[in-house]
Amino acid sequence: MAAATAGALGSSSSATTAPLAWHDFLERMSHPSASDFVKSIKSFIISFSNSVPDPEKDSAAVQEFLAKMEGSFRSHNLWAGSSEEELQSAGEGLEKYVMTKLFNRAFASLPEEVHSDEELFEKIALLQQLIQPENLDIKPVFQNETSWLLAQKELQKINMYKAPRDKLVCILNCCKVINNLLRNVSMASKDNPPGADDFLPVLIYVTIKARSILHSCIQICYTYNGTGVSQDWFQKQHISSQIFSQQCLSSGTLMHNLFQWMKRNSRRKWNLLKQIFWDYQLIRKVKEMKPIKNSWLKKKKRQQGTEKKTRL
Repeated sequence: MAAATAGALGSSSSATTAPLAWHDFLERMSHPSASDFVKSIKSFIISFSNSVPDPEKDSAAVQEFLAKMEGSFRSHNLWAGSSEEELQSAGEGLEKYVMTKLFNRAFASLPEEVHSDEELFEKIALLQQLIQPENLDIKPVFQNETSWLLAQKELQKINMYKAPRDKLVCILNCCKVINNLLRNVSMASKDNPPGADDFLPVLIYVTIKARSILHSCIQICYTYNGTGVSQDWFQKQHISSQIFSQQCLSSGTLMHNLFQWMKRNSRRKWNLLKQIFWDYQLIRKVKEMKPIKNSWLKKKKRQQGTEKKTRL
């Protein structure tokens, strides 16, 4: 199993499952006395792969299996005398192996998840061209493109990994980069420590600019990975930024700011933006924003009315 596992995972080892710990897990699982473990793992993977996708039941099944196996590790001679840290690493190694094998079955397994991915990608692609730090009320003192680029790169690594824990560490690293930026700026200016109101807007901006984060990546982390309190908080913060990205196109305040910014910068961009929003069938939202002059909408409606009469 060790050779097969290593070959299947390739270079997927990450900071969450350190190379030495991962190698140790594979070595122990290749021992003859671990044959029952190997059979149980293979049996679970086959059974899970052949079942009908149901995220809630799937999550419960995976967590139950991992907990059962980790309990067996503790009472087995292969881990006799192991420290709590070594036992935890073994559990992480098992999770990494199982979820890597089940990735194609667990990732975006439902049509609605695929649709959510496509919808979110389109919205973020649009926002990426338009949004500015000022739209999210990010304080000028916290606006640092160099640090934001580093955070974006950490976030973009999420698609390199298959195991939920490995994906989650990419989110955690991104959050740490942002948190360090905010803390260093506050310390330098002898200001109050930054809070969630400072952190979340920057995370939202970085997420939009990174663009590589899919709904399913977050979903698989949320569904299949058991986390500690601090990791869970960072994960929920990032999910919040994803939800914002999905919903912000229907936010009157943000859309109004974006429209005004585009109008100030370029008439050509403004005209292009109008066409984009028309194509995205967001006219209803635009019409609800009273601060925006919508004479072009009236003109468009008149044109449609004329075309309709002509057809009749």
